[in-house]
Amino acid sequence: MAANKLVREPGKYFDCTSMHGKWCTITLVGQDVGYARVGIISSGKDYILFQFRDKKGLVAKAYVKHIVEIKMNERKLKKEQELVVRDWEDGVNPFTYFLDKRCDIHIHQTRLFEASPGFFRAKIMFVGENIIRIRENSKDYNLNQFMICGMMES
Repeated sequence: MAANKLVREPGKYFDCTSMHGKWCTITLVGQDVGYARVGIISSGKDYILFQFRDKKGLVAKAYVKHIVEIKMNERKLKKEQELVVRDWEDGVNPFTYFLDKRCDIHIHQTRLFEASPGFFRAKIMFVGENIIRIRENSKDYNLNQFMICGMMES
């Protein structure tokens, strides 16, 4: 039996509501690393909200190559927390879910051998319209939201 797979087509809306409440692997485009065995709990126009164990994460649809459903047996399902699918709030910036939390932030990589690997472990201090302020090693940095492939609670 073939696994359920959604492939994002450039320039078209990527609807992944059929994957809500399912365990999946999210593969990102280019050199970016994806997310394995995550549960998709919600999605909006530009982002997908997922769960990995007891942590929440967010991935930008613009960087998703494809999503593949994972078939899990009863033993594996018992080890995972129950997936609670929730409605997407259109007027809310999804990064506000991570405000005042330490997160692993995944920045889009444009070249294979970049000086910085594209990952930060930082606290989300402020969420604006297109800017996120993070604190890493007691220094504050501003990131544009469009540069972020994904993030997950640490």
